[in-house]
Amino acid sequence: MKSSIDFRANSHLPAANAKTDSIDEPWTGSNEQWWNWYISLADNSQEPVNRERLIPRPEEVAQKVPSIEELQKELAEPYPISEHQIKKFQTESYLRIKNLLSPGSVYLLRQELKQVFDQHYKFDPNRQFSSREMMWLESDIAKEFVLSRRLGQLAAQLLQVSSVRIYHDDFLCKEPGGGRTPWHYDGHHYPIASNNVGTMWIPLQPTPKEMGPLELAKGMDTYKLVKEIPFDKFSQDHDRAIAEMLQARGIIIDREPFQLGEITFQHSLNVHGAGANCTTEQRIAFGISYFENGASVINSPTLISGDWQKFMPGVQPSEPISSPYNPIVYDT
Repeated sequence: MKSSIDFRANSHLPAANAKTDSIDEPWTGSNEQWWNWYISLADNSQEPVNRERLIPRPEEVAQKVPSIEELQKELAEPYPISEHQIKKFQTESYLRIKNLLSPGSVYLLRQELKQVFDQHYKFDPNRQFSSREMMWLESDIAKEFVLSRRLGQLAAQLLQVSSVRIYHDDFLCKEPGGGRTPWHYDGHHYPIASNNVGTMWIPLQPTPKEMGPLELAKGMDTYKLVKEIPFDKFSQDHDRAIAEMLQARGIIIDREPFQLGEITFQHSLNVHGAGANCTTEQRIAFGISYFENGASVINSPTLISGDWQKFMPGVQPSEPISSPYNPIVYDT
């Protein structure tokens, strides 16, 4: 099966990465370039976005913003996770949690991250997706969330490990009219030699279906089916083939909207994508990725790993990950 779109002629890949079909060479560009390339691999043919007829979204209700002391108290208190929720996560590969964060704290984080992000990026009407990592190094508010014991303990409990470190954070902004995020599982591109890795996805606004929430495939073993599908770094074949496989196999897909303060924690083997943003407002999410303390870098990172050394400076392949950018955020 060949895609009707081929990116070889007009690739988002840096020149060094566009020479061959191989994915084994290291990535040579920035992570912004990595996201631009990766988003281009999504198949939007089934539900194309009409950017001239976007859906207005009701104006968001302003929330009472907590003081820094109130935020710190909220982010220090343990979340009472149940054994049922842990087993559900281990079976389905992700877990939704409502009211993990107060609406006011999420509102504060959105305001803060947009302000920091806008210092680096000018508005571009042609851009469909924007991202920035390591925001905790630029913002004290972001740092409170990333280093939060409440969130770190939750990650450790779901992964069933005694101690977790931070891989990195992600500011993920799907612009109005931005298309789908392709089907994938994070373990495919995280250069971490452990399966005890997970990501907390925090939408920073109520996220209805029209805004493109996460689409989460149920089942911890679903990734094995995806792993059998050849990856094509130039076309949408991979994304399309995964979608067809999920449908043919009857895999249940969770496409439910998100309330303010609701999050998902997905295992690095969870297969997921995200819908298109058909609204007139940016769909912003903040991701925090955690891994088991003691894990090492894989032997041979590839272009799918992006600019991974940005997140763990000085750490070489096969070495334990313990740079200053990967602090322990929870330890029993």
